[in-house]
Amino acid sequence: MDMIDFFFTVLSNLVVAPAAVLCLAPMKNQFRYSKKIILIGMTAVFGILVPVCAFLQLRFSLDANVVLLPMLVLFFIAYHLCLKVNISKSIGIFAYVCAIMSVFANTSNGIDALINPEANALIVTHENAVLQFAISSAGALLLFYPMHKYGSFLIDNLNIDRIWYVTVLISGTVLAVNISMVPQNYQTLYTNNVFRIFWELQIMFFFIEIVLAVIFYFIVEGLLNSARNEARTRFLEAQESSYLKQQHYIEETARARHDFKQTVRTLSALAADNDIDAIRDYLEKYAETLPENDVQHYCKNNAVNALLNHYAQASEENNIRISWEINLPENICISNTDLCITIGNILDNAMTACVEAKERYIKLTVRVHNESNLYIIAVNSFSGKVRQKGGRYLSTNRKGSGIGLSSVKTIAEKNGGTARFHHEGNEFFSEVVMNVTKNENCI
Repeated sequence: MDMIDFFFTVLSNLVVAPAAVLCLAPMKNQFRYSKKIILIGMTAVFGILVPVCAFLQLRFSLDANVVLLPMLVLFFIAYHLCLKVNISKSIGIFAYVCAIMSVFANTSNGIDALINPEANALIVTHENAVLQFAISSAGALLLFYPMHKYGSFLIDNLNIDRIWYVTVLISGTVLAVNISMVPQNYQTLYTNNVFRIFWELQIMFFFIEIVLAVIFYFIVEGLLNSARNEARTRFLEAQESSYLKQQHYIEETARARHDFKQTVRTLSALAADNDIDAIRDYLEKYAETLPENDVQHYCKNNAVNALLNHYAQASEENNIRISWEINLPENICISNTDLCITIGNILDNAMTACVEAKERYIKLTVRVHNESNLYIIAVNSFSGKVRQKGGRYLSTNRKGSGIGLSSVKTIAEKNGGTARFHHEGNEFFSEVVMNVTKNENCI
C-alpha cells in the first residue's frame, strides 16, 4: 500500500471534521459535557476511525461510501451522547449536515471530472482528495456563523418532533439521491446533457437545504412572536384591570370626601347631645361605607405591579396561596415588555400547574442584587407529573409546545442572563437571572 495514496485517502475521509463542526455549531447551548471534553473525544474518534477507514478502503478496494456510511453511524451515536437534546433534533441536524456535505462531495467530483476525465469517483484521485477537503472546509466556514447563531435558535426553541422528522426525510432524500449520483465513470458525465443536469441538481439540492433552514427559522420566529403577542395582550389586560380598579377607587374616594361635611355635622350634633353610643354606632356604619383599594402595591414599577395584581386576583379565584417578595426599582435596565413577559409566563405556568395540585401555592421572589443582576425565582406546587422532551419541560398551557418557557429562556439570554427550570418532588422551580448593568435598555 502506497503511503502517498494512504495520505490522500485519509485526507478525503477527513471531510467528517468540518461536518462535525457544522453539527456542533447549532448545539452551543445543549452540550452535555464541557467543550474541551467534547473536542478531545471527537479528536480521538477521528484519530482512530479515519485512518482505519482509509486503510480498509485501500486494502480491499472499497467504495468510499461503503466505508463512510458505517463510520457516520458511529459518529452519530457519539454525537447524540454529547448532547442534551431529543433524538429528533440531533438526527435532524446530522441529516441536514450530511446532505450539505454530499453536495460538496459531488461538487468536488464534478470538478475532478473536468481535471481527470478518464478517472472515476470510486477511486479517489489526489486532486479529488484535496478538493473534497478544501470545498468541505470552505463550505463549513461559510455556514458556521448562520448555523451557530440561527441554528441554535431553532434548536433552543423548536420542540415539535414531527417538524424535525420532516427535515430528516427531506435531507435524507437529498443525501440518498446524491449518493446514487456519484459517477461510476467520469466519461458518463460527458454523455449528452448529463454534466449540465449534474450541476443543475447540485445547485438545486444546495438551495433546497438553505431554503429549508430559512423556512424553519421563520416558522419558529412566528411561533415565538405569537407567544410574545399573547403575553403582551395578557399584560395589557392586567393593566386595564388595574386602571379600572384605581379609577373606581378614586371615584368612591371623591364621593366620600364630598359626603364628609355631612358626616362632621352629624357627629357634631351627636356630640352636643353627649350621645356616645350613637356616635360609636354611626362611626362603625360609616367605616363600612368607606371605599377600599383592591390594588396592592408590590413594587415601584407600575407595569409589573399591574401584572402582579392581575395574577394575585387570579390566584385568589383559584384558591392558590401566594407568597411574593418583590423588590424591584421603578427604573431598571430591562424593558418593561421583557420583564412582564418573563414574570407573566412564569406565573402563568405556575398557576396552570397549581390547579392540579392538592396543596396550591406560588412563591415568587424578584429582586436586584448588588445593582448588577436581577433574580426572578419562583416555586410552585404541582401534581408531580412532568412532561419532558430532550431534557426540556413542556408547558401544559401551551399544549406541549414549550413556547412559554422557551420565551423566558430567550429573553434571559437576550439580557445577558440564563434561565433554569427543574423540579423536586411536587415542587417546580423557575430560576431566572438577567444582567442590569450592560443592557441596550439602559439610558
